[in-house]
Amino acid sequence: MKIVLTGSLGHISRPLAESLIAAGHNVTVISHNPQRAAQISALGATPAIGSMSDLSFLITTFSGADAVYLMITNATGGNGDLFTAGQQQAATYAKAVKNADIKNVVNLSSVGANLGPEVGALHIYNVIENVLTHDLPSVNLTFLRPTGMFYNLFSSMPSIKQDHAIYTNNSLTKRGSWVSPTDIVPIAAKALTTPQSGITNQYIASDEKSYTEIATILGDALDIPDLKAVQIDDDTMTRNLLASGMPADFTTQYVKMLAYERDHNFYADYQAHHPVLGPTKLTDFAVSFARAYQQA
Repeated sequence: MKIVLTGSLGHISRPLAESLIAAGHNVTVISHNPQRAAQISALGATPAIGSMSDLSFLITTFSGADAVYLMITNATGGNGDLFTAGQQQAATYAKAVKNADIKNVVNLSSVGANLGPEVGALHIYNVIENVLTHDLPSVNLTFLRPTGMFYNLFSSMPSIKQDHAIYTNNSLTKRGSWVSPTDIVPIAAKALTTPQSGITNQYIASDEKSYTEIATILGDALDIPDLKAVQIDDDTMTRNLLASGMPADFTTQYVKMLAYERDHNFYADYQAHHPVLGPTKLTDFAVSFARAYQQA
């Protein structure tokens, strides 16, 4: 099959490309960075260098593909409105898919995509799913909904070093769901190579742990027995994220997201369609976290 991937050589797209190539598929990887071209070629894939906002480029790149893998490439929205950025990217993708006559699309969405603006930053995935569903009625659409990425915990490394603490405005005791990119790859590969008819939603997760449990797991791996999770209020969380350099609009929506998860049954739809958990656990991730911590 001829398959086109967005996402350049990111956490998911790179191993996904490697997996598809190993299975004998013809893979094109889109990147906006010309310096990625040689690395993409070295994998055995075809590089396509251009902008995600360039409709003509996308149509040309998608043409002749049996399936395309779509993801939002700037989830912070930069200095603009997060949801407008998502809507615009989804609309551009939909036009490219229609003009290139693509019949099978796999979109990397997220847990929370079934919810509205009340869920903060994750509402961008609801926006994207709605645009693609509305604009591509005759296309087979698979929406992959992974839960929180393990690697998001790297953002707590400075506070772990300084205070032996993981700060969050989320609940410390509610169990959240987490996923390794490694466990997303085989599911994405299957969705691309054996597409299902119509519209499909699929949750993907690897482990379910509370922040208190995460602090214990990371503390054991780091040999920091007093590592703790500390709940802070929404305003303090906002100030901390802004001080770290996070864009203001995304900060507001991110804090709102965590507060919704803290105060509501955020995982209701996930629980109703509970996936088989992947093999990679937080204890596995903690090993690589500890390695990165020592090197930082």
